[in-house]
Amino acid sequence: MDKEKKKFLRRRLGWWSLRLFSILSAKSHLEWSYFLGSVLGKLAYLFVIRHRRIALESLSIAFPHLKQEDRKILARDFFVFMSQSSLEIIYFIKNPRALESIRIEGKEFLDEALKNKNGVIGLTAHLGNFPLMSFKFARLGYSISVLVRPMRDEKAGDYIHNLRIQTGVKSIFSYPRKECVNQTIEALRDNGIVLIQMDQNFGTGGVWVKFFDKLAATPVGPIIFALRTKAKVLPMYIVREGLGRHCIKILPPLDLDMREDKDETILLNAIKFTKVIEHWVKEQPSQWGWVHRRWKSKPSKKIEGLKFRMQKD
Repeated sequence: MDKEKKKFLRRRLGWWSLRLFSILSAKSHLEWSYFLGSVLGKLAYLFVIRHRRIALESLSIAFPHLKQEDRKILARDFFVFMSQSSLEIIYFIKNPRALESIRIEGKEFLDEALKNKNGVIGLTAHLGNFPLMSFKFARLGYSISVLVRPMRDEKAGDYIHNLRIQTGVKSIFSYPRKECVNQTIEALRDNGIVLIQMDQNFGTGGVWVKFFDKLAATPVGPIIFALRTKAKVLPMYIVREGLGRHCIKILPPLDLDMREDKDETILLNAIKFTKVIEHWVKEQPSQWGWVHRRWKSKPSKKIEGLKFRMQKD
């Protein structure tokens, strides 16, 4: 079987699995979803060899001091968390009153920032069951948008996009780039909240900063938009605290460190923001996306020769 056929079959299997488990999660108690998620997560850890290998490689970069056995436990725990979270999302969408169980720490920082009428950039990461954060904000009546990458599987992407619409969350797709920029600026000028995750590999774009002491291609969207719109940047993330219980943690706004050179301003703040995210991951290692190849891209010789494109120390 050629590569394209395998890819097609994987996506079809993923699509039908998504639909099946969505139906089951919507009609079941949350305890059952957690149990099923635990079983599926452990099976995925055993049999989805490629992603298990990526997770273990990522963990070896972030935590080289840990024993291999401890890294395996962390990877398995993440697979379980990821599976449970996928089922949990459907449950919360179909049972919106359950969102009341999600508590918020630091909501006063968000409300104060919105008084400036320039919108709020929510600096966040693929940590915890992060879609629930946007669902909760929408439930409370905030104007909330999330910046997301279009999925390769268009059918599954449309399905998930429609689920966001059901909860009152607006999607801003990362490309086409011009549309992404315009929609983000518009949302902020309407004094909305735009959640931007700053913890994934950014290919040849962005800047190169150290994440767990290793250079990683890092997006700079939160910084660029803050410079253009004067929107406040609030670090915020969500962690699971128990069965169906989550806490959104909103921290005080991060002021931009300004320099005369715009590129230096961007690099310094990318370093600053990335350190914040790294701290979160160290606190909750089993709830961060280790199956993403965060350190996949390598800086070229050209990048290394450019000023303020790469962290030097």
